[in-house]
Amino acid sequence: MIQRKKPQNLLQFSAQDLDGIKLHLNIKAKSLTLGRLIHTFEKDQQQYWLKTQAIDMNENNQHGFVNEIGFYQQFVDQTEPIDFLLPFQIVTDVNKIIAQESSNTALIISHGQTLLGDIRSSSIDRIKATFFKMLDAVEQMHCLGWIHGDLKGEHFLEFEQRVCLIDFEQVEKISSTQLIPYLTATPRYMAPELFHGEAKTVHSDIYALGIIFYEWLTGQRLVAKNYEEWAYLHCQHLIIELPQHFYMFEKLIQRMLAKQKNSREHNIFKLKHCLLTENA
Repeated sequence: MIQRKKPQNLLQFSAQDLDGIKLHLNIKAKSLTLGRLIHTFEKDQQQYWLKTQAIDMNENNQHGFVNEIGFYQQFVDQTEPIDFLLPFQIVTDVNKIIAQESSNTALIISHGQTLLGDIRSSSIDRIKATFFKMLDAVEQMHCLGWIHGDLKGEHFLEFEQRVCLIDFEQVEKISSTQLIPYLTATPRYMAPELFHGEAKTVHSDIYALGIIFYEWLTGQRLVAKNYEEWAYLHCQHLIIELPQHFYMFEKLIQRMLAKQKNSREHNIFKLKHCLLTENA
């Protein structure tokens, strides 16, 4: 059964549209271990991604895919477009078009362009505009009552001049206080309190976004060999050192990367104000 609705965010593939499409498996090693089957395909000169789940994985591995489908499902009947989402469609009976044994449900999303390219070719105004759009995308999600829970640079894409988020496998309701007994975040972007077993919050999303900003501004990725080294880096040793020509962003980054959660700015509106007014 194919869901067919009219809102701008929804794709409109019929069963006939999907018959005979040529799928190309495009998958990372980590995704493969979790049983994710991610394909790309082209239709009418447009690129799309199709994501489903292998059926022989344990419950923990399947949880992320089920969680993401549930997150998208709430927007199927939305009458207004959700700007931080790429156009999407949830389809069933996908075993007819996928060779591998998989869940009968799949997610299709439009292809978006990489947002964070080589910063050396970007002006200060362009960087500010990019940061603003990224903050705005996360703020929209928070305003709907959700935490992303696994923000990283590759989860921000550009589509039709707007910034969109992807990969909602680890989303949680802001109101949730449930502690998940296994790691569901990427240590490179984990806020200090998460290493101490605290639940994810708006604060931890903002910390992850601060790391994304910081790595893009410096042109260097943070380095650690294992989980323990990541914990030491984020909890004790992270020192903010921006290139001189990016000093105007230091206050913003400091507010986003405060080690103590209660000292970290959790109001994205205030962060956007800081971005636009600090050394404007």
